[in-house]
Amino acid sequence: MWQTCRGLFRHLSPDRELWALEGNRAKFCRYLSLDDADYCFPRLLVNKNLNSNLGRVFDEWIRISEFRVSADYMNTVDHGSERIILEIEEPASNHNGGQLLFGDDGYLYIFTGDGGMAGDPFGKFGNAQNKSALLGKVLRIDVDHNERGPLYRIPRDNPFVGDPAARPEVYALGVRNMWRCSFDRGDPATGAGRGRLFCGDVGQNKFEEVDLVERGRNYGWRAREGYECYDRKLCANASLDDVLPIFAYPHKLGKSVTGGYVYRGCEYPNLNGLYIFGDFMSGRLMSLRENLETGQWRYSEICMGRGQTCAFPGLINNYYPHIISFAEDEAGELYFMSTGVPSATAARGVVYKVIDPSRRAPPGKCRIQPAQVKVRSHLIRFVPKEKFIRRAESTPRPPARAPTQAPRRRRPTAAAPAPTPRPARPTRRPGGRRGGGRRRGRPGTADPAPPDGAVRLVRPAGLSPGRGRVEVFAGGRWGTVCDDAWDTKAAAVVCRQLGFAHAARAAKRAEFGEGRALPILLDDVRCAGSERNLLECTHAGVGTHNCGHQEDAGVVCSHEDPDL
Repeated sequence: MWQTCRGLFRHLSPDRELWALEGNRAKFCRYLSLDDADYCFPRLLVNKNLNSNLGRVFDEWIRISEFRVSADYMNTVDHGSERIILEIEEPASNHNGGQLLFGDDGYLYIFTGDGGMAGDPFGKFGNAQNKSALLGKVLRIDVDHNERGPLYRIPRDNPFVGDPAARPEVYALGVRNMWRCSFDRGDPATGAGRGRLFCGDVGQNKFEEVDLVERGRNYGWRAREGYECYDRKLCANASLDDVLPIFAYPHKLGKSVTGGYVYRGCEYPNLNGLYIFGDFMSGRLMSLRENLETGQWRYSEICMGRGQTCAFPGLINNYYPHIISFAEDEAGELYFMSTGVPSATAARGVVYKVIDPSRRAPPGKCRIQPAQVKVRSHLIRFVPKEKFIRRAESTPRPPARAPTQAPRRRRPTAAAPAPTPRPARPTRRPGGRRGGGRRRGRPGTADPAPPDGAVRLVRPAGLSPGRGRVEVFAGGRWGTVCDDAWDTKAAAVVCRQLGFAHAARAAKRAEFGEGRALPILLDDVRCAGSERNLLECTHAGVGTHNCGHQEDAGVVCSHEDPDL
């Protein structure tokens, strides 16, 4: 962040002493130290005299509308038929919530954010803990048969019906900004789990969480973030009675959770019961599986394209990292949508299907006929992104030889002399000298060691040059680089060293395999993009790291500008 933003200081302040310090991070931070602690985070967020208008906007609303399907075309709505069902005024422009769902009970579930800004600074306890506010909640209303009378009705079994201090629409409270929720359609054979409501709730500063939403429960925000207290005074309140998430992860793994689905499809039996979700910022694909005996959820990361199973044929082993949303089709098969830049308004994105190449259902078992949908666009023929490449054996096998029989004694006869066989040459080892040893009369010469900062790419067989796992030489040895803070600027430094003009992508999570045979030499690498090698970038120190080889970094280089 410092490397990226320090050039902005001269545009934000006329203080020339400040300009002179933009190259010295330590002196700059001391220069900016404020004597009044009230202006420092987090006091600024809880002091009403200071934050009364922080981030505030006016005329900002959450609007829930109903439309009728166009009589001319079934895949569009009649824009003139809008009926506004519900409007909620927002004090800020962010945290608008992230889902509308109809449950098996036929009711509409609405997931609202806490009102925005940071730390839910609204009122004594915040919007999320205020039952009389509709922000920071899961709402549940009945919108059927509303042609006459009220636009919606309150289900009789909503938890706070009859409570004069609560809004009857509230189904659950204490949420920050739930982004993507889903109902479990249940085990295909037993129906177990049907109707469970899963949500990803985006965190504040430290944790992202996944919640199993139930009627009338309090999910803790702003008293708690993940498993830890955020507002310690509110967290110590005995009447809070909040529910902990089924899973929470720190910002080391990702900074904006995207909720997903429990897989209930037919094609990939090993995925059944697996809750699959992701992170918008880090691009991690993750999963949770419930232990039916203990009720605990076990976390595992979903591998994309690692190892021999995913190499070929035809499987995409990389994807745009910024995961916006998940979806399931009529058969319960899962998909996710992501973009190459961290923005929901990105001009381009891709929809991917989640598959398990290790096991598929037997042929003919999955006989689900999807409903035919009429579309206006022209059919675009599918063109595979990858080609099938037959993997040649690294060492060809020698042809089979017939068994040798012992010769019988015969009387000597004159015969042509047999040719003298030439002695076989020793096999040349990869990377070694021919003959495997030093020749007589010639001094031995070893290959010169590469300079510190040299890089090389190691890639699985079949991939084109210019892509692979980054390995760096430092201190007389080769090693790998962790993907913490790894971005396209660091990738550009590597690609330029290797003779490529552009870095198309910075690869993470050991996309091109794990270099377990090597030490991890660099972590937290941050580059401006103009450095000659990675050692000139800021990093934790050669050999200092807090990661594993499952986070080995890689690059995809190109001779052409990927943005053109």
